[in-house]
Amino acid sequence: MHKLIGRKIIRHDSVTSTNEVLKELAIEGLEPGTVVVSAVQTKGHGRMERTWESPEGGLWLSVLLDATSEIELDKFGLIPLMAGCAVVCAISRIVGLDARVKWPNDVLIKGRKVCGILGEMMKAEEKQLAIIGIGLNVNNPVQEGYEFSQASTSIVEEMGDRASIEGLGAAIIDDLESAILSELELRNNMLAGGKFDDILNEWRTRSDTLGKRVKIRTQTEEIEGLARDIDESGSLLVERGDGRVEKVLVGDCEHVGE
Repeated sequence: MHKLIGRKIIRHDSVTSTNEVLKELAIEGLEPGTVVVSAVQTKGHGRMERTWESPEGGLWLSVLLDATSEIELDKFGLIPLMAGCAVVCAISRIVGLDARVKWPNDVLIKGRKVCGILGEMMKAEEKQLAIIGIGLNVNNPVQEGYEFSQASTSIVEEMGDRASIEGLGAAIIDDLESAILSELELRNNMLAGGKFDDILNEWRTRSDTLGKRVKIRTQTEEIEGLARDIDESGSLLVERGDGRVEKVLVGDCEHVGE
């Protein structure tokens, strides 16, 4: 299948947020597959509008997908899951680190967050569009006082001496960007082909969440239990202490033990 993602890449030195820039361009009729990349984000954000520090040295990008025919709305939860798997594979391919996905939209290395993913839906000219924002800490210092600074890491930090020996810099960011877009293309083709089970099964095999005790904060309650599985919508199935299994579509997930 022909290459769609990354056929057109728009680069900036600094933007407020690559997702916000891509939203504005999408309203003007930008073609799906377009990617916006910025060296810096001044107002990067994650889910629930949490600040995501985005200094120079990281990889900050957003991808526009046409979701009009590919997926039903109840399958939108698969998009951040497949994006997480794309990032994990890219990290393994380029730098050989063992990364894992955390429900619903993070990538971890040794239990620390190296990447956040933000999936958003929008309509433009009767088209249903999906925007995937990916923020990957590569060669940037994790900001002091940042909300997730203690639980975050970067590619260079995890590579340790290897990083200084190899003199990582702009080249590694370019290689990771190319690999992520390539891996995302493969999974977008799976999504378009209705191979939902393949996407779910890959996420399961790469998961750092399943089998762990979790605490999930939703807008209305706090749910604690064992992360048993995900369902066809990408929701997490959590087994409570009394044996009841709850389906959680959206929430902040904290790993609290095996």
